[in-house]
Amino acid sequence: MTAGKSTGLGLIGCGAFGKFCLQAYSTLPDVRIAAVCDVRRDAADSLAAVFNVPAVYKPAELFARKDVDLVHLATPPSSHHELVLAAVAAGKHCLCEKPLAMNIAQADAMLAAATPAGRIVPVNFVLRYNAVTDAVKAIIDGGVLGKVLSARLTNCASDSQLGANHWFWDRSVSGGIFIEHGVHFFDLYRHWLGAGRVISAHTEFREGTDQQDRVTCEIRHANGAIASHYHGFDQVGPLDRTDHRLVCELGDIRVGGWIPLTLTVDALVDDGGADALAACAPGCSTDVVEHFSGEYTETRGRGRTRRVTQRVRLGYTPNPDKPAAYANSVRDLLADQLAYLRAAEHPRRVSEDNGRAAVALAEAAARLAAGTTDTSGA
Repeated sequence: MTAGKSTGLGLIGCGAFGKFCLQAYSTLPDVRIAAVCDVRRDAADSLAAVFNVPAVYKPAELFARKDVDLVHLATPPSSHHELVLAAVAAGKHCLCEKPLAMNIAQADAMLAAATPAGRIVPVNFVLRYNAVTDAVKAIIDGGVLGKVLSARLTNCASDSQLGANHWFWDRSVSGGIFIEHGVHFFDLYRHWLGAGRVISAHTEFREGTDQQDRVTCEIRHANGAIASHYHGFDQVGPLDRTDHRLVCELGDIRVGGWIPLTLTVDALVDDGGADALAACAPGCSTDVVEHFSGEYTETRGRGRTRRVTQRVRLGYTPNPDKPAAYANSVRDLLADQLAYLRAAEHPRRVSEDNGRAAVALAEAAARLAAGTTDTSGA
């Protein structure tokens, strides 16, 4: 992609989320909204009017446009494989909503087409572009709390907008919760804890229906931590909530929000550790909960003697406005991908490998929950 030239972006999928993304993208000075597409003519026409761009009603028509360089796919999961192959064949880059594909075979076919053609197909993993996510990563990598021993995700999602006939419940379209939704968090925990392998998985169905509305799984990560994931699509709208708890050798890391908004750390540290912890979350508050007697207090845990001087509590809320934080993440992800297209040495936060690895874990969890023995992961 030529430096200094604006990128023409086309959208397929003119629902509320597609509109949200275009609003975020339109704030980037080097992005030009070129056209929108949806098989629902009223949806395409309505969104086209908002951005004063052409509307088309077939993906092939969008792919044929010379003013479109990159296509954002905001469509159900079962469509991604076919649409990406067609877009790449037409010479377009793609930004794909999660998941990359319904299974690893589809993902590999998509990347086998895109990579030799020099086209990118990243997934819109917005959780990677978040200040709280970055702070957690810095704390873990810095080692001030020792090793992460276990982690727990509790995702209590609302189904208030998911009627009985919504495509989300049709696993031939969505892939089920592990595939459609779990990939966000499989990727996030791989980012924090390293590659993983599914060691247990289970699904539950709503009484009297074929609606898979709750799933659980456990993943053993490369650093030795075991992460437990719970996803339930069974909450009324006002109770939609998500939290993470990472148990470390010297304290807890807690994150609040599906879009991470708050970080709380409760830790035992020495004086240098307190400063190192605060440096991971610029602008945070740090309160000393307890001072220990003597210059150092020796304490034992996991067979090791450690010296600590205080117990501290860190609080960090860099942006309490969820819609704004979400929009910033969407915008920053696209900006990151465009920077890579203009300079291949630019290190992207999200690459095609991340989308593939998340699908591998999701498929492994789905298969194990269904009673197969394939627990391969990434």
